[in-house]
Amino acid sequence: MFTQYVANEQFNLQINRFLNDFYQEDERANSDLQGIIPRLKDMNSWYESWLEYAVMREERQDYDLASVYYQAAEFYLNPSNPAKENMYQKYRETFYKGFHDFDYKSYQIPYEHSYLPAIKLVTPGAKQTLLVFGGYDSYMEEMVKMMNFIKRINYHIIVFDGPGQGTALKNGLKFIHNWEKPLAAVIDYFKIDRVSILGASWGGYLAMRAAAFEKRIDKVIAFNIFYSGLDALKIRMPEDVWNKLSTLLDANEADQVNAMIENMMKDSIDLSWKVIKGMENTGEKTPFAMLKNFEKHTMAGIGSFINQDVLLLAGENDQYVPISRLPQIQNELCNAASITTKVFTKETGGEQHCQAGHRNLAFNEMIKFLQE
Repeated sequence: MFTQYVANEQFNLQINRFLNDFYQEDERANSDLQGIIPRLKDMNSWYESWLEYAVMREERQDYDLASVYYQAAEFYLNPSNPAKENMYQKYRETFYKGFHDFDYKSYQIPYEHSYLPAIKLVTPGAKQTLLVFGGYDSYMEEMVKMMNFIKRINYHIIVFDGPGQGTALKNGLKFIHNWEKPLAAVIDYFKIDRVSILGASWGGYLAMRAAAFEKRIDKVIAFNIFYSGLDALKIRMPEDVWNKLSTLLDANEADQVNAMIENMMKDSIDLSWKVIKGMENTGEKTPFAMLKNFEKHTMAGIGSFINQDVLLLAGENDQYVPISRLPQIQNELCNAASITTKVFTKETGGEQHCQAGHRNLAFNEMIKFLQE
């Protein structure tokens, strides 16, 4: 269930994302939230509150909860803050201490000057393979945890961090739009003939992009739909502000774009996080350069190349992706072998981004799609 904990909508989304789908009935988590929620006022109090409880849970050897809290503590930290790397490492360390849901093997897939970290979740007797990845800010371990929702399917599941994600990013691989490249590296490494893919959040776009140009893919899951990287910035801006910004962007007025974004960041935790995280992911040094980079992340012009079976999941109240993109995506997938669509509403549950608070509903649709 999606719960309104505080007034800040992104704080709410992150709390639901990190906790509600796994710990809704957990007495430990519910007790901790009573102490954490009243303290969440800004980015600093967010960090301090989650960290305090992460340390406490780790000391009690509640590694599963400690991992969640360390991930939350890391979330809003600036990359220049030395604590960010420490929080990430504590998140991963406690995650693996507390993860016992699957038998798994870890891999380092050679890629450019570095490697892509991957985990293969082994399903005894499985004949098929599902490749799973996140998007803008999710880590491989977060996606691994979600696989509990589809544990019973007849697939081996390979979860990996691509360029700009998790350990791949930490090792210098920056975010890219042409996702067929890292996906092909994973497929080649495991010597797979046919795969299905699941991309979460921004990964909804990355999955579409990969499917357009990598034909060893047979089924594509967009969890959720994601048409354009710029949508995630545009959706919470007043129309006149966005129109001004996009005009300046089109005219390559870098100084004016930078000044405009930096001024808006002062009053918006959401925008501040998006821009800081975006520059970390891409390696760009200014908001203008980051936005120009994001312009490459679009389904425009590639929909007709996608000829696989496609599952489109969408939340009516998604705070990053406008639901109005859905008919456009459906129309542009003119050569898809099939299109299955599920829209989640407040009445059905799952109306938020990636069905936060109701993940089971999304994964039930994926199970049906994969087993058809």
